[in-house]
Amino acid sequence: MSAASGAGRATAQGVSSASSASELVVGRLREEILDGSLPPGNPLREVALAERLDVSRNTLREAVQRLIAEGLVQREPHRGVSVAQHTAADVADLMAARLAIETGLPATNSHGIGPLLRLLDRLAEAVTTGDAVAATEADMAFHHALVSLRGSRRLSGFHTQLQNEMRVLLHAAERVRPEPDKANEHRALLDLARAGDAERFRRAASEHIERGRAALLASVRTE
Repeated sequence: MSAASGAGRATAQGVSSASSASELVVGRLREEILDGSLPPGNPLREVALAERLDVSRNTLREAVQRLIAEGLVQREPHRGVSVAQHTAADVADLMAARLAIETGLPATNSHGIGPLLRLLDRLAEAVTTGDAVAATEADMAFHHALVSLRGSRRLSGFHTQLQNEMRVLLHAAERVRPEPDKANEHRALLDLARAGDAERFRRAASEHIERGRAALLASVRTE
């Protein structure tokens, strides 16, 4: 083996190791944010966090950038980095965006139904076992799948961005006020979508979103 190829392999291994370390940090911090161990507004102090997680500051910075892109963490001028936090005004704005995006009738077909039914099963299991994190993620995935069935790449992109902004808020709301009938409510939305009744689907989706508003506001006040 030449010196050059040996150096190249060592460099590649170094990059791979650094990426793996960053992935582990992202996973650890994501879990702590979503289960409430790191609550909304909690500052993420670089030195202390790097020491606690036993990683370099560069690795931590890379992980934080990923979490910012996911909407779990925010960076504010003169205040640094913290877990994403929302206000009542944010809730009103986000709900308006959801009403605009999620109340249009999806074009359900045989290819789209299977994944939606599997998501409903995941949601029902998470609610039954009391897994708030899994319930919220399945809930979000279900709504995104419905939006995706409308066949608009841009609309799906907007919805992904909206969900990223809402993720911390939705997880906090589920911890504050769990919804035991969540799976059945989502199943009813799917039934209306499959029936192709645009007006009834719009009304049901609007009511579903509005029912969640109180839980979101309660989580904001609580946090």
